[in-house]
Amino acid sequence: MNSVKDMNSDQNDVSTALGLLRDSLAEEEQRIRSEGAKAMQEGDYDTATSVIEFAKRLQAFEKEVEALVSEWDELEDLRDAASPAVQEIVSKRFFGKKRKGEITPHTDYYGPILEALVEMGGSGKTKLVLDRVGEKMKGVLKPIDYEAHKSDEKQIRWRNSAQWARNTMVNDDGRMKKGSPNGIWEISAKGRASIAPGK
Repeated sequence: MNSVKDMNSDQNDVSTALGLLRDSLAEEEQRIRSEGAKAMQEGDYDTATSVIEFAKRLQAFEKEVEALVSEWDELEDLRDAASPAVQEIVSKRFFGKKRKGEITPHTDYYGPILEALVEMGGSGKTKLVLDRVGEKMKGVLKPIDYEAHKSDEKQIRWRNSAQWARNTMVNDDGRMKKGSPNGIWEISAKGRASIAPGK
């Protein structure tokens, strides 16, 4: 059990708090989309439509948190480059010990996913695509990426992050196709163009 001092320290470490919020939102968005898809399959279209709309709003909020994480990282970089005297002053309350790269961000999965799909002829089953992405990212993924999610011990963190990245490319920027058969990932023409030489 954490002491009061430890709890206060965790609360004041903004970087840790933002990271936890970002990961929790990503997990919840995945769960909500899954439940929405289940409702659609059961013919409950009103519920499915409402759930999907909520998931979109949640995804938008998750992006805002991601932006805050980036902004805070910049502040920490600024703090780390300052003189010891400045660091002593600005680090009293909100800055915890910086832990660079705890979790590989979703954006790092975009390129490897698209490259894997091109290598597979443009599409592939979820597991096979993820297996190939995992091979491509061996030098990038960190130990924590290989840990199981707290909410689902059967789900490895990096595979969940890759699926979140896929959702973004399907629903937000069009680099992957919408309406693909269940369990199949497909790259779009825009996705191919985005990884073309010189892009």
